[in-house]
Amino acid sequence: MSLPTISTLHLHLLLPALGWVLLYFVWQGLLVGAVSAAGLWLLRGAAARWRYALCALALLLCLAIPAAHLLALLLGDAPVPPSSSTPLPAWRAAIDAWLPALVLAWSAGVGLMSLRLCLGLAWVGKLRRQAVAAPAIWQARLDALAQRMGLRQALPLKLHAGLSSPVTVGFWRPVVLLPVALLSGMPVALVEALLAHELAHVRRWDYLVNLLQSVAEALLFFHPVVWWLSARMRAEREQVADALAAQALHDPQQLASALHALSLQASLPGSPHAPEAAQSGLLLSARGGALLTRIRSLVAPAPAASGWKLAVPALLLAGATLFMQTQGKPAVGAATLAEATAAMLDLPVSAKHMLVFDDSTGQVLMAKDADAVVPIASITKLMTAMVVLDAGLDPQEQLRIVRADGASSMQRDSLLADGAAVSRGALLQLALLPSENRAAAALARTYPGGHDAFVQALQAKIHSLGLTRTHLREPVGSSPGNTSTATEVAKIVAAAARYPDIARITSHPQASVAVNGKTRTLRNTNPLVGGKGWDIVLSKTGSSHEAGSCLSMRMRSGGKNVTVVLLDADGAQRRSLDAGNIRDTLAGRTARMY
Repeated sequence: MSLPTISTLHLHLLLPALGWVLLYFVWQGLLVGAVSAAGLWLLRGAAARWRYALCALALLLCLAIPAAHLLALLLGDAPVPPSSSTPLPAWRAAIDAWLPALVLAWSAGVGLMSLRLCLGLAWVGKLRRQAVAAPAIWQARLDALAQRMGLRQALPLKLHAGLSSPVTVGFWRPVVLLPVALLSGMPVALVEALLAHELAHVRRWDYLVNLLQSVAEALLFFHPVVWWLSARMRAEREQVADALAAQALHDPQQLASALHALSLQASLPGSPHAPEAAQSGLLLSARGGALLTRIRSLVAPAPAASGWKLAVPALLLAGATLFMQTQGKPAVGAATLAEATAAMLDLPVSAKHMLVFDDSTGQVLMAKDADAVVPIASITKLMTAMVVLDAGLDPQEQLRIVRADGASSMQRDSLLADGAAVSRGALLQLALLPSENRAAAALARTYPGGHDAFVQALQAKIHSLGLTRTHLREPVGSSPGNTSTATEVAKIVAAAARYPDIARITSHPQASVAVNGKTRTLRNTNPLVGGKGWDIVLSKTGSSHEAGSCLSMRMRSGGKNVTVVLLDADGAQRRSLDAGNIRDTLAGRTARMY
């Protein structure tokens, strides 16, 4: 076999060879995808860097296999043209006739994908030119982080108003771009954690690898396995960068809190959208990948996976045990199903007291020390709202705030000044949405008969709901003497859900009310309300030194109403993370049932 010269490499030989390579790669790519899926399953408990390496190897194979096939066809002995006495089979002749059109269509697709890539690179260049230098103090923080992470090259830090997350651009002369809004909307420690994540990308030359991925997507755009591998590789890359950043910060919780705050800030109305380059995968953003999965891996890392030789007998043993348990048993009874469900939903949460309750069936899906009597802080205001609404008072009546309304309040920044004129309906919104203490106190003071009459009505309401372990001394929740249990808070939520006004007010992320003739915007203290993937129909939070962070809400899950109560969680962010874990687990259970 001799190497062909350029003159012998005619177009009529290249087109058929390229066409057959594209056809063969359809099944070759599926085979690579199947093997990769099996490998990722085996590595599901391993460190993210191993899954990242597997995806990178598989994507490299997707490029190498057709390249090697094409080279073999072109460097092989030239086929002898068939004579008229030895015609090609009909199916082969039909395929050969379509090969030029196939190659032409592939070339057009590659051209369009290449144009998309070039436009993305132009957008990245525009972002870089529009950014301005960050203040010197922030540049110094980035330099210190870079030195701690072993980076010797100078890394400029610039600000851009159109971004929603820090991003890294460039590989030869990388630049970290920081959204202007983060400097004023996020604590310094959390911003530094996000910058450490971006520096991890720089240390690993991820921008260059990401660019090569985009080239692979352009060349093999027609195969879904290539897109799946590339997307999975990007998701695993974010987890690898998280691990490096957490190692440099010596505190995984710091980065987890930053990612959680970033996701909440990005979901707020009016937040900047991701630029086109980020949507096409060119930018390395801290918001990349599955944020909840990344936060979980930082807060509660999975134990190291055993080798596959140990996993196989464990799976066989589990299957044999399940088989023996199901022998001789007809359908699963309601009690068995309840036990299985409760066991399946027994996931770790930071809240010391918890209850997850299916309102449709009356079934407790998950409980954690749900009968302990503990302070409930501003969840008290749900009871206050019910007592006020039971009185049937005029919601339009104008009430005036007095100094006594703030006497027992521990709230530092109140929306209501002494002498402010506010309608009773607006006070109800203020008490429930931003949890304004002075609004709740004013509602109780202006109750028919005054504060003492309100307290008597409150005790009567507690008795009517059958709450034997709930003790409320005042309408605000600032007193540690306002106590209940997670089980009885779920009953309070069920009762409050029967009041349309309470459900309407607390199920919106924000509202506008008039205070002294001026419109004020109120924001829900539960940042999950109105968030993507959440269908919350009632909500109330609470927080104090004695009670910790508390959350009571009713949400829709799998077509059913589910009540979630979390008491004494480790801060508002961990409380939201707990709720997210519960929501995702409920969704997974529903998917398995159907």
